[in-house]
Amino acid sequence: MAHAAAHDQPTTTEALADHVTPAAVTAVQHPPVTPGKVAMWLFLATEIMFFTGLIGSYIILRAGSPPMAYTNLYVPGTELSLLEGTKGVLIESAGPDEAKVVALLREATDLKPAAIEDRLHAVPHAVFGGLKPDVAKTLIERLSEAGAHVEEKPLPLKKYNWPLPYDETTNPLSIDLTAANTFILICSSVTMVLALAAVQRGDKKRLSLWLLATLLIGATFLGVQVYEYRQLMFGHHYPVGISATGHFRPSVSLFASCFFTMTGFHGAHVAGGVVMISCIFLNSLRGAYSQDHHSPVELIGLYWHFVDLVWIILFTVVYLI
Repeated sequence: MAHAAAHDQPTTTEALADHVTPAAVTAVQHPPVTPGKVAMWLFLATEIMFFTGLIGSYIILRAGSPPMAYTNLYVPGTELSLLEGTKGVLIESAGPDEAKVVALLREATDLKPAAIEDRLHAVPHAVFGGLKPDVAKTLIERLSEAGAHVEEKPLPLKKYNWPLPYDETTNPLSIDLTAANTFILICSSVTMVLALAAVQRGDKKRLSLWLLATLLIGATFLGVQVYEYRQLMFGHHYPVGISATGHFRPSVSLFASCFFTMTGFHGAHVAGGVVMISCIFLNSLRGAYSQDHHSPVELIGLYWHFVDLVWIILFTVVYLI
C-alpha cells in the first residue's frame, strides 16, 4: 500500500510544472546588453571621434584665418597689402547698354567677358577692385556716360576673418532655409522613437507607418540639401566678396571648402541612414519584427539619433556662429 501511495504522488518535476503559469512559460528575458548594441556603440564612438576632428579642424582654421581674409570689395583671400592706394568701382546697375559696360570693364581689368557678366548680375551689386586711382576715375566717367550707376569705393569698407551670418556680401548661406530643414530632421527622430515604441508594444502596423514617415522625412532633408547645393553652385551669381566666379563652390575660399566638406560628410551619413531605414521598412512589411525581436529597429534608431544630433551641432557652428 505504501508503495502504491508513493507511486501515485507527483514527482518534483511534475509538481513544479503544475505551478508554472503560462505567462512564465512564454516570457522571454532579453539581456540588457547585446552584441549588436556593443557593436553599434563602438561604431558611434568612432563616428564621434571623426566628427570631433572635423569640427575641431574647422574651428582651428577659422581661428587662424587672417583678419582681412574676407571683404565686401575683393575676392576672398586677396592680399590687401598689395592693394594699398587702389580704388574699387561699385556698379549698382549696368544701365541700358550692358554690352558697352562689359567692353569698358574688359579694357580696365584683366577679367574675361563671362566673368564680368557674372559680376554684373551679382546680388546686391558688382564690385571691381584693385584699380589705380586714375584708372578708377576714368572708368567711372566712361561707365556713367554709358548709362551705368557707379560709385567709387576705397580699400575695403568691411573686412572680416570669416564670413558673418546674414552678411550677403561675404556669406551666401541661407540660414532660414537650413533652420527649417533642421526642424524637419529633428521631426524624423520623433518618428523613429514612435516606431520603436510601436514594435515594443507588438504593433507591427504602426511600426511600418512610423518607419515610412522617418524615411520620407530623411529623404526630404536630403532633397533640401541638394537644392541648397545647386543654388550655391549654379543657381545664383554672388558678389565678389563671396566668389570671384559669382558661384559658391569648394574651390572659391577656405570657408567654402570647410562648408562643403562638413555638410557633405553629414549628408553622406544621412543618405546611408535612409538606405538602412528603407531596408528595415521593407522587412517590417514582411512581418520580420515583433515584440520579442526588434533589435534592428533599435540599432538603426541609435544611429539616426546620432546623425540628428551631429547636424544640430554643425548647423550651429557653420551657419549661426
